[in-house]
Amino acid sequence: MRGGVLAAVLAMAPLLAALPAAPAGAQAASSPARQSYSIAPGSLAATLQAAASRGQVMLSFAPRLAEGRQSPGLQGVYTVEEAFAALLAGSGLEAVDTGAGGYQLRERPNPPPGVSTLSPVRVEAGLGGPLGPDIGYAASRTATGSKTATRLAEIPQSISVVTAKEIRDRGAQSVVQAIQYTPGVQVNNFGGNEIRNDWIVLRGFDAKLTGDYRDGLSQMPYDQIRARMPAYALERIETLRGPSSVLFGQVAPGGIVNRITKRPTAETLREVELQAGSFDHYQAAADLGGAVDEAGAHRYRLTVVGRDAGTQEKYDSGHRYKDDALYVAPAYTWQPSAATSLTVLAHYQRDRNDGESRPVYPTRTLVGDYSFDLNDREIYSLGWQFEHRYSDRLTLRQNARLQHGDMTLRNLYQLSLAADRRTLSRYALVADERAESAVIDNQAEFRLETGAVKHQVLAGLDARRLNGESEYRQAMAPSLDLLNPVYGRDIPYPGAAARIIDQYETSRQLGVYLQDQVKWKQWILTLGGRHDWAESTLDNRLSGSRTRQRDDVFTGRAGLAYAFDSGVVPYVSYATSFLPQSGVNAAGEAFVPTRGKQYEAGIKYEPPGGGSLYTLSVFELTQRNALTPDPSLPTFSVQTGEIRSRGVELEAKAELARGWDATASATYNQVKVTRSNDVDLGRTPIVTPRRMASLWLNHVVQGGPLAGLGAGLGVRHVGPTYADVRNTLRNGSATYVDAAMNYERGNWRFGLNVNNLFDRETVVCRNNLTNCRYGIERSVLGTVAYRY
Repeated sequence: MRGGVLAAVLAMAPLLAALPAAPAGAQAASSPARQSYSIAPGSLAATLQAAASRGQVMLSFAPRLAEGRQSPGLQGVYTVEEAFAALLAGSGLEAVDTGAGGYQLRERPNPPPGVSTLSPVRVEAGLGGPLGPDIGYAASRTATGSKTATRLAEIPQSISVVTAKEIRDRGAQSVVQAIQYTPGVQVNNFGGNEIRNDWIVLRGFDAKLTGDYRDGLSQMPYDQIRARMPAYALERIETLRGPSSVLFGQVAPGGIVNRITKRPTAETLREVELQAGSFDHYQAAADLGGAVDEAGAHRYRLTVVGRDAGTQEKYDSGHRYKDDALYVAPAYTWQPSAATSLTVLAHYQRDRNDGESRPVYPTRTLVGDYSFDLNDREIYSLGWQFEHRYSDRLTLRQNARLQHGDMTLRNLYQLSLAADRRTLSRYALVADERAESAVIDNQAEFRLETGAVKHQVLAGLDARRLNGESEYRQAMAPSLDLLNPVYGRDIPYPGAAARIIDQYETSRQLGVYLQDQVKWKQWILTLGGRHDWAESTLDNRLSGSRTRQRDDVFTGRAGLAYAFDSGVVPYVSYATSFLPQSGVNAAGEAFVPTRGKQYEAGIKYEPPGGGSLYTLSVFELTQRNALTPDPSLPTFSVQTGEIRSRGVELEAKAELARGWDATASATYNQVKVTRSNDVDLGRTPIVTPRRMASLWLNHVVQGGPLAGLGAGLGVRHVGPTYADVRNTLRNGSATYVDAAMNYERGNWRFGLNVNNLFDRETVVCRNNLTNCRYGIERSVLGTVAYRY
């Protein structure tokens, strides 16, 4: 597969090289008073040209003035003069009106002696928008926290953003690698080299299924059909912690992780990246984009990633566990006017790896067999994002996606060890799954004023549907001699008579929501309410039975904040969530949804001029209606269980000085089962740490012969956890050190990233001291990229 995939990726790079770049000119016209600007970050020349085109004015300048300069882009409503001023903030340049719809770029005159000037500030609306890339580690705006373009500091809930720059500096290959420095987030909680899916826990609650979002819409995962996206394909990753049903419907109480994919830009973008590293890791990627026509109304983006790689798991025969992937994501934007845009987003991905099988602890002997083990998953989707601004007060949006997925799984699992302590009995598990989903979100955003009070009202109607079917078969497999393992054997394939699951499932959800972000002087009040109708049908083909669930739920959120002029924003909030449950109790009654409830208070600080964001939050999060054994009939369950999560989180995303960026986090999270009919009452759920902390510091030399040379160093700590529900067995704590070296010169970028620098060995056990996995070993990855 290596030669074909890598060659295909490299071949795609020049295919669009001949497409025309964004034009420099625009026809002269009278400048409108105020209008909307949506300009992606890029070179100063390209962003100025885009602003001139949107403003329908002529802009002339000497090329030397813009040569080698970058701009953060622009999002918001401005006059032409304000747009130019925002793009040029801190550059020492200004755009001067020459009359008749023309502007001239020039160096800003020096002030007379004795006249002081203000230090340059970063214009708030000129930062990367809520869906675009950011120029540093600290994002300014988000659409995840409110579904509107809102400052992160004004969201009355904990939300973290990992920007494209941070992803690149740390060399993150996956979503879990990208967010592992985020507070309140635990990744790969069962240890091991998890290559099938993104295993994510937020504030003590599993988020890998219901919290799996892309571009503001649920990815609608179905069992093992989940879109595990490469980090290279993303502009940013946003983690909203705490109950989020008021915006997104049925989700677990811990929150969601929203992956923002790359989308078309007006600036011509052509990049090819090659990577090679530990465990026979080879990857090629390409990122191509730009304007198709002279007016810039048609833009495209094509992101491709091809990987041929192994993992740290290796058979005695020399075969490695595979981790191959192909990801292709074309995108197209049509923007006929400043008020209207349509972006079409598509993607195809194919993942082929050896699945879940792992070493038999405490040996390094692998349970599986390379001749049998397989996890083959194929997913493709087509979606769109439409927006029309009727006026400065009313905007309509529609976001939608259709997705299809297939999965074939084959794995060998350990069963028991014989009395000779070397013969391991095994069983084979085979699964086939198929799923189709559709999700749509319609929004109307109103901006209005009632006296001194400003309202940003969002009304929405969303719907989702999922059809999925799965068949699992299980049978005994040949045993394995741990002292003399033989691989490459013929493993019998479980037949139809060995079926243990054969089912077809349909789920639907319809939700209506209303949110008002109210501003009065420096007070910010956020109120939201939502009503959902959810239903599901499960047809068990083995028993011939059918189970139906219908739920009717209201959720809400209320938050209050005060924005001081200094950039300090204290806040308090209350939010709820719901998550449907499948199954019935002893009386045959369907289970009701679990309900989440959270109280949160905190302080956010965004220094004037931007570039940094500091957040401190305290919270109490409770999940009610959790399943627990029925005291009268222990084989059934009742919904009297309750889990409580209390904690403190601290996060810093900072531009410490020119060329110095840092991200730091600390988490104290006490999770306990507060109501239960089982032995877990008063205990902490397994593999749930109470303490986590991280720090990453990156520096890039700004001048001299070493200009463009950068280095980064990070430390991650995960505290001890319990391995069993009685909390009698413990997993030890772990501290990892990561490092990076980067060098950019001209169109070239070189990188070297090392994860787990000192090769710290860790083991995570679950339920007992034999069901254990080794942690991630040291890995080294080299990168060469070229932009042209």
